Amino acid sequence: MAGAVILLLVAVVTVRLTNRDLTPVNAGAASRVTPVVSPSTTTTTRTPNNEDGSSTTETATPGAVAVPQNGTGKITIISVPQAAVATSGRTVKYTVEIEGGLDVDPTEVGSTIQSVLLDPKGWQKVDGVRFVNVTPQQAAKGAHVDVRVTLASPGLTDKLCAPMRTLSQVSCWNGERSVLNFRRWALGDDSYGTDVARYRIYQVNHEVGHGLGHQHRTCPAKGKRAPVMVQQTLDLGGCKSWPYPSGA
Repeated sequence: MAGAVILLLVAVVTVRLTNRDLTPVNAGAASRVTPVVSPSTTTTTRTPNNEDGSSTTETATPGAVAVPQNGTGKITIISVPQAAVATSGRTVKYTVEIEGGLDVDPTEVGSTIQSVLLDPKGWQKVDGVRFVNVTPQQAAKGAHVDVRVTLASPGLTDKLCAPMRTLSQVSCWNGERSVLNFRRWALGDDSYGTDVARYRIYQVNHEVGHGLGHQHRTCPAKGKRAPVMVQQTLDLGGCKSWPYPSGA
């Protein structure tokens, strides 16, 4: 039965990509075993993906961010700015990791992800958890990590999310990784219009939400804010996009 569901989703994905001129699509992964897909956020100039895995590049218009199909394949744990954390709650230790070869500022990525996790509207408040960053030095010494927030190229995303079929388009939660597809990070999605920064908040919260044990939800009522675990890039279901765990 599970196999049939996955095949059906893949078929739907194929139809969507065909009908939407193959521009990027995304949503967080449904669970550890089910891929999810959603419409693109921006008009793009793109060379079709090569089946042999060779690199292609995609750029948003307007914008200067290039999205390579593949990076170096090497993942590096980066440092994040030290900031106050919640003083109570179940400790969730996390790292921020970036694949080499992506056109990003590691400091900016680390700051963005940390600010999302520590936001008063985030999972710390909703789940009563306490996010604690594991530094590169601590990780090298074997420190325990609960959630690895990993920014990866579309090609590496496919590998890290396997056996899910992310089709180089979507993000996922798999094992202990919240895999953020760089295509979505750079280009966002229609559900958030041109507000890519706001979409990134959703992307992080949705995938980390899976890591905390949350499953997908549906729109509660037309015109309401969408819960963050709604596959907002697939279908808002009549809801308004909302990137935070609380407030919906």
